[in-house]
Amino acid sequence: MTKQTKTKEGVEKEAAEKPEEKKVAASKKTTHRRRTKTKELEERIARLEQERDQLKDRLLRLAADFENYKKITSREIENRIRNANEELIVNLLPILDDLERSLEAGKKNHNFKSFYEGVEMIYNNFKKQLERFGVEPVDSVGKPFDVDLHEALMMVEDKEAPPNTVLQEHQKAYRLNGKVIRHAKVVISK
Repeated sequence: MTKQTKTKEGVEKEAAEKPEEKKVAASKKTTHRRRTKTKELEERIARLEQERDQLKDRLLRLAADFENYKKITSREIENRIRNANEELIVNLLPILDDLERSLEAGKKNHNFKSFYEGVEMIYNNFKKQLERFGVEPVDSVGKPFDVDLHEALMMVEDKEAPPNTVLQEHQKAYRLNGKVIRHAKVVISK
């Protein structure tokens, strides 16, 4: 019976010892899982920090590139504004040359007719160049007064013209590509 008792006692003892061993084993497994999980989290944190640093570096580079782009664009716009009228000026310089030649010829030769014809040629060339760039004169005489085109200098009685009709033009109106760039100075009827 002793053997059986021992066996029972041994079994009971073993049974009593097993929960503690189970606890220790479970504790070891939990610790191992925690260490593994901690290591995985640390690796993930390291990867995320590296990715953050790369994105931050990329952002700084993009910001610097954008600043450089803004500076270059600003310089280009300034140059375009500064030189915007270059083509117009280049086309007007021959007219200036013609005027200078005409004045020199007028000093040497006092022939009014040839001087007048030379000035007329220069005038026509000048008008042609302005038309090339979209400048067009606006005829006003005989037309109704329009505040968008005209500036009234005075009003006079004229029984033949309807009221608010342009009678005289002291300064011509001009449009540039359809936009009024100078109003005509006119005398209108009452």
